[in-house]
Amino acid sequence: MNIKIGENIKRLRTSKNITQEKLANHLQITYQAVSKWEREECYPDITLLPGLANCFGVTVDELIGMEEISSENNFVEHWNQIRELGNMGKYQEIIELSESRLKIFPNELDNLHSLAISLVLTGDKSDRPLSLCEQAVNESKSNKARATSMAILFFMYKKYGMIEKAEKLARSLPHARESRELLLPAVLPQPKRDAYLRENLPGILHAICQLIDGGEDISEHEICSLLFGAYRELIDPAEAVQKIAQFLNKN
Repeated sequence: MNIKIGENIKRLRTSKNITQEKLANHLQITYQAVSKWEREECYPDITLLPGLANCFGVTVDELIGMEEISSENNFVEHWNQIRELGNMGKYQEIIELSESRLKIFPNELDNLHSLAISLVLTGDKSDRPLSLCEQAVNESKSNKARATSMAILFFMYKKYGMIEKAEKLARSLPHARESRELLLPAVLPQPKRDAYLRENLPGILHAICQLIDGGEDISEHEICSLLFGAYRELIDPAEAVQKIAQFLNKN
């Protein structure tokens, strides 16, 4: 996502019938500088923004385009694009989009999550993904956002071999019996309850079978299920029930 200040300057300047030379004179700069802004080769110095806004009779926020940048539609469009790329495994493209958005929304949780996870899935060996996840936990305001951030951070600790931290974090989380998937069906009317259970039980069974199968390393499926909200490969329910029963009946 780009700040469209150059585009806005050109639009406002032409709507006011102001030439590049006249605008440059008002600001005591060269017209070449104005031309570069409008071609989006560079941005105006921050000290020039109030003067630019006053020349056009708008606020600095309007000049920068903050309303468009901050709109709900902007976020939904961005997140739909991230989901689509994630489902295609195009993690490098997610990184590019997320890095660009990070410059404007440094505290946006979903963007921190998608950037951290995509860095890991493209083989990033630095501690940046971990730092992004720790930031997300600290920035989380709602219970759901914090739970998601902590779950992703747990997988990051696991990925980086920080087992003691992973265990401590896991022990601080609620029991499964306190989760949305187990509580919500108790208050839904019958048709909605059945639909909800059919939607969520396969994922729960899949997660239980993953626990039974074990595995030391973080899997792409595990981490993508957190980011995109769905498992890509679900185990057959009958097979899952049989596997769970066999495990529980072991001596």
